[in-house]
Amino acid sequence: MKDEDVLFRSIQGIAFISISPLIVLTSSLWFTSDNVAYFLAHLAQIYFSVLLFFLSGNIWSIRSYNNEKLKQQLTSISLISFISAILGGFLTIFINPVSGILFLLAAVYLSRHINFLNSIIDEFDYSYKDLINKISIILCICLMLIFTYWINPYTYPIEIYN
Repeated sequence: MKDEDVLFRSIQGIAFISISPLIVLTSSLWFTSDNVAYFLAHLAQIYFSVLLFFLSGNIWSIRSYNNEKLKQQLTSISLISFISAILGGFLTIFINPVSGILFLLAAVYLSRHINFLNSIIDEFDYSYKDLINKISIILCICLMLIFTYWINPYTYPIEIYN
């Protein structure tokens, strides 16, 4: 087995293990009582924000390249994830959870369409690009499930914020 295979499998394992609590939290929203589900929905958003802060810190830490253009791009990517987590939290606290989740969903989805982000991702091997695509799709699905929970017309949990 090559060293690159071991490294990729390790990174893939860490990525899937780190998003598994988010998957469990978002799926449990639909199988618990409403009193517990409010707490779980907020906990899922907090965990997602922690993941964004962790991603931001990791990207910030690899900016030590001599290439100035790459350093600026990595700084921008790091700040995008940091600011997205902060703004999602502020929108949730000061407006309602629907606006915060919707903002985070839009930020994750639109970040895949930023040209300089795609140019950096294109530098990776196919297996890493595939992993990034899988993780971003899973994150979008989790955020859609949280968003759908908050706007559910049958239980209408967002009414406690009105």
